[in-house]
Amino acid sequence: MKKEILGKYTLQTPLTEHAKQQAELQEIVFPTLSAEELITEEKYKKHLEIFPEGQFVVLDGDKVIASSTTLRQNYHKGQHTFLEISDDLWLGTHDPKAEWIYGLDVSVHPDYQGKGIGREIYNARQDVAKALGCKGQMTAGMPIGYDKVKGQMTIAEYCDKLIKGEIIDPTVTAQTKCGFILVEPLFDYLDDPRSGNCSILMYWPLDPNTKLSENH
Repeated sequence: MKKEILGKYTLQTPLTEHAKQQAELQEIVFPTLSAEELITEEKYKKHLEIFPEGQFVVLDGDKVIASSTTLRQNYHKGQHTFLEISDDLWLGTHDPKAEWIYGLDVSVHPDYQGKGIGREIYNARQDVAKALGCKGQMTAGMPIGYDKVKGQMTIAEYCDKLIKGEIIDPTVTAQTKCGFILVEPLFDYLDDPRSGNCSILMYWPLDPNTKLSENH
């Protein structure tokens, strides 16, 4: 895949030479994530061997300004962690017959945030889901707004309010505006204090009538 987006950037399948910049971008975008939860150059290269059509970069000239990693997975009710679902980010858990594209991350450089690049990446994921006959995409969004109110409520209370639409979160609310439907909090999903170590499982079906279920 390779196409122009927003009139000035290129969204495409990464090349192996992009892996170093992708890894550097992770450290910029996710400064509070634990080291083992950051995708390394070697792992980015491995992703291209396992599921190339599910990986994206956005380029401004030759500069990687955004990146996304996905695999295919079915929905399994219950808790899982970021490292469990991704085989420690090696994508050994990728199931080429699974029903959903599972997004592990969307990284947009701070200098380029707020321009609609993330939305373009989510749309590209939907295109891949449709082309592969999947039902749509799942992801786990980091409720990073919790960091500002953690003295007022627990992460469980924060997620409950988010799912009910009573509060706004910088990341999760933006994802719902793209089309995602919130499902449930995944506690201790990752090691990131900003989000209370939690993420919220969500899905965006190609068919609005499709429900997330374990029937596959």
